Amino acid sequence: MTRILSILVALCLIALPASALTIFNNFGPDHDGWDYNWGTGWTIAGDDVAAQYGVEQALGFTASSSGILSDIWVAMWYVPIDGGADEVTMYLVEGSLDHPPAPGDVMTQWTITDFESWTGWSPPHHLAGDPSVELVAGQSYWLWAVGSATTWCGWCMNSDPSSLAPHTIKREGEDWLPVSNETAGAFRVDITPAVTIEATSWTDVKQLFR
Repeated sequence: MTRILSILVALCLIALPASALTIFNNFGPDHDGWDYNWGTGWTIAGDDVAAQYGVEQALGFTASSSGILSDIWVAMWYVPIDGGADEVTMYLVEGSLDHPPAPGDVMTQWTITDFESWTGWSPPHHLAGDPSVELVAGQSYWLWAVGSATTWCGWCMNSDPSSLAPHTIKREGEDWLPVSNETAGAFRVDITPAVTIEATSWTDVKQLFR
């Protein structure tokens, strides 16, 4: 027992999970902190949507703290005048904000299939966290939205047009446009940071693992 205690105390710092921490958020204060501009958004469209040219969107952010990805929320609607099925794949990509996202840097992804109309506010889409994905303070990331063949959706802009984010757009068969700071689509990113506890006695160790 003494030997085990000596080993544990020698380690001293034990990492424990903590409550979620928001590391990026551009939603406005209304609608209980989930406000956005539902009247306008960045187009996301599939290859089969006339005159939309398979539009993809990417918005960048820099993590303010380190931790495991807990949650992401994005505000999107569909265009009701189009009868095609809507499906958007969201990719989280690690990379410099000086360059558009690259497929080889994708960390995780989600598929969104249930959209509200563009005629009013609706709750943002929740993308559940991935325990295998760790975000690092000061590191930059992209959220990259790609529509299926018949998708015609919009990534709703945030409620404050002066709140900007790195942005780039890509159309079918074309390269990404140059990255520029523009009014961002509304999104929020949360992590679960690690909390370190110092164990100085066998009693402390037992309390940590009760």
